[in-house]
Amino acid sequence: MKTFALILAGGGGVRLWPLSRENKPKQFLPLFDHTSLIQQTFERLRLMFAAEDIFVITSENLAQLTRDQLPGLPAANLIMEPFGRNTAAAIGLALIHLQNLLDDEFVVAVFPSDHLIANKRDFLYSSSLAAETAAITDGVIALGVQPTRPETGLGYIQAFDETPRVVEAFVSPIQAMRKVLTFAEKPDIETAIRFLNSGDFLWNTGIFFARASALWKNYEEFLPDHVHILRLLQKHLGKDTYADTLRMVYRQFRSTSIDYGIMEKARNSYVVEGTFDWSDLSSWDSMYQLAPKDASDNAFEGEVVAVNVSNSYIKSEKKMIALVDVDDLIVVETEDALVICRNGHGQDVKEIVDFLRRKQMKDFL
Repeated sequence: MKTFALILAGGGGVRLWPLSRENKPKQFLPLFDHTSLIQQTFERLRLMFAAEDIFVITSENLAQLTRDQLPGLPAANLIMEPFGRNTAAAIGLALIHLQNLLDDEFVVAVFPSDHLIANKRDFLYSSSLAAETAAITDGVIALGVQPTRPETGLGYIQAFDETPRVVEAFVSPIQAMRKVLTFAEKPDIETAIRFLNSGDFLWNTGIFFARASALWKNYEEFLPDHVHILRLLQKHLGKDTYADTLRMVYRQFRSTSIDYGIMEKARNSYVVEGTFDWSDLSSWDSMYQLAPKDASDNAFEGEVVAVNVSNSYIKSEKKMIALVDVDDLIVVETEDALVICRNGHGQDVKEIVDFLRRKQMKDFL
């Protein structure tokens, strides 16, 4: 059965402000390599898919940046939203485009564009197994990985423990999948510790696989208001009226994620556990955890002078930063902004971005 890969590239990466901005969010930044996260995602998927089978959905204002960074992506494979309305709308829009291309049944594989993944061989194996599982079931198959710490900024998946936890060689698709008990989004620290200690929770990577017909049935059951808009748009695909209709009706989508809208409600959700190293780089805390550290558990980038400093992440782009007798800090400096917060509170940087939007301080967004 044919499988299409869909890369979600419309996110804002607000928790990595001030480095991540509206005109160049984190998926377009070279955070741990000379290539950007979306470039790494595309090249990783090229090990599994032909370029013509990879699609990217992003907002209109990021379309040219996407083309510039992904010259190997066929021009017709860039799907544009007039503006972001969260992942349920984005995936639904992409789904009707794919259905318009292929009359036969197919599997859609959805990948965030802004995650860091090591152990490519393990990732490819887990992804292939999940795609094979999706092709022979009516389920939505998520990829999960073992949590390594009580993280409050990530989603979790609790699953039945009746089948192997780790994907092993020669495991069949049906043997590899586990029935999802529940999805849990961004727990508090006490709950995250309980999840970690329980042993039956995985981190939700945001990667999932489903047959197009199975995914569409879930939209019809749980997001009927989305389906109404999507069916209207379907009638205009390939016509001169499409662009105007898209812009006119897109605001009618409720802003909801695929996790809240479908995954948490679907009765046929399954998870395949991968063994690859994964991070969603959701905050400066994540950046600190992944960065090389010195003997005092500091991670420095740029011109930094530190005296009696420990457990801190300091990043300077333009100015020299000097610190004396401080601990547990995150300090990030760019040309026009400086953010300082406690290490472990990087998720709260989003509140700064929310404030800037309320005050319409667009120069800093």
